[in-house]
Amino acid sequence: MRIAAFGEIMMRFTPPEYLMLEQTKDLRLDFTGTGVNILSNLAHFGCQTSLLTNLPDNRLGEAAKATIRQLGIQDRWIGTLGDHIGSYFAEMGFGARPTQVTYQNRRNSSFGMSGTADYDFDTFLAEIDLVHICGISLSLTKETREAAFTLAEKAHTLGKKVCFDFNFRPSLNEVHGTSFMKEQYEKMLPYCDLVFGSQRDLTDLLEMTMDEAIEPSKQFEELVHRFMTIYQIDCFAGTIRQGEGDKRYLTGYIFDSEHYVQAAPREIIHLDRIGAGDGYAAGILLGYSESWSLLESVEFATANGVLAHTIQGDVPLTTRKQVRHIMEHPTVDLIR
Repeated sequence: MRIAAFGEIMMRFTPPEYLMLEQTKDLRLDFTGTGVNILSNLAHFGCQTSLLTNLPDNRLGEAAKATIRQLGIQDRWIGTLGDHIGSYFAEMGFGARPTQVTYQNRRNSSFGMSGTADYDFDTFLAEIDLVHICGISLSLTKETREAAFTLAEKAHTLGKKVCFDFNFRPSLNEVHGTSFMKEQYEKMLPYCDLVFGSQRDLTDLLEMTMDEAIEPSKQFEELVHRFMTIYQIDCFAGTIRQGEGDKRYLTGYIFDSEHYVQAAPREIIHLDRIGAGDGYAAGILLGYSESWSLLESVEFATANGVLAHTIQGDVPLTTRKQVRHIMEHPTVDLIR
């Protein structure tokens, strides 16, 4: 299956050695973004991937495009527009201090300024089988919203698979508010086949209610299947983070129209948790593209998500062999 993504390439700046911004004059630069993270991981799994976006026609754009190629993502559909790349600073947490992310000027980026007229969606869709659309495209600008809607509608009409990640960011929606964004998500969802999200996305954003007439252990399952029925979704997947004492665990789940499968919890040890959800998504997409069973998909994706926590930077650079290794030999910590 030929997999593509529509989304933003960003610059990430990270102080070294868990330092805060006030403590350093050095910053590590990485090019990242939801689509970049998922596609690069899928490329490392052996999938054919391509990214649809825009970059500035300057040295920053050239460097970003070179990085995309190095990650194994085809750059044929990366155009040029504007002169700015959105960025963020990631101050890595330690102990009780959480990781702090500070965004910079995403709405005026090359991607943020790009509308429907800036893309050749018809030719692009002729070359792919599945397109991933990040929910952040609904939050950035009017242009990115309209482009995302047009792409999803065209893909759906052509019978291409549409994958959508809620990825709702309250910090990007302070002007419009939740009610406006609810309308945007409700407009997008009828075109989607595979959706990544959480209980909070359904209850807090879409304002769906839990059925308290049924036993508590079944309420989430009923809620998701009701959501899938309303929007005719094939699959719904996500993760649950849990704590027990000083340990943290990741559990992945996936639904189809009839079933709900949850992976066994796996302990998380954080080096860098940014992008770990994209690692989980890449695992689910791999299973979906190769028609794995729900259980095989969710177990692989959960293991990949745990591995992604151990890699510096957003981009999960795991291989199938590495994921299978921790699934089959979880106690081996040295490979010679």
